[in-house]
Amino acid sequence: MEKTNSRKFFIKKGLFNLKNLNKVLSLAIIILGVYYVVGTNDLAIKGFALSDLKAKKNKLIEANNKLELNALTSSSYTNIKEKVSSLKMVAVGEVSYLTAGAEAVAKK
Repeated sequence: MEKTNSRKFFIKKGLFNLKNLNKVLSLAIIILGVYYVVGTNDLAIKGFALSDLKAKKNKLIEANNKLELNALTSSSYTNIKEKVSSLKMVAVGEVSYLTAGAEAVAKK
């Protein structure tokens, strides 16, 4: 019996009626819709930024590979030999090495 009395109280006071319920539900739908649109927009922006960064990474990798290739070709033996001949240096002749006897020992 008490439940019916409390229901009548809320209905008579106007706290619980369909008009207020519709307002609350409409406000909740609008808030959730705005939240969804903002979240989707944020994800789209992050996706574009990520794709730009991936493109930059690929360009940097390609540039790095070209630089490594240039470094290898410039340090190759034939290039070094050509550069040495243009420096007018004297070619190395026969090399003689010193031989140490069995009694040669390094000490601390």
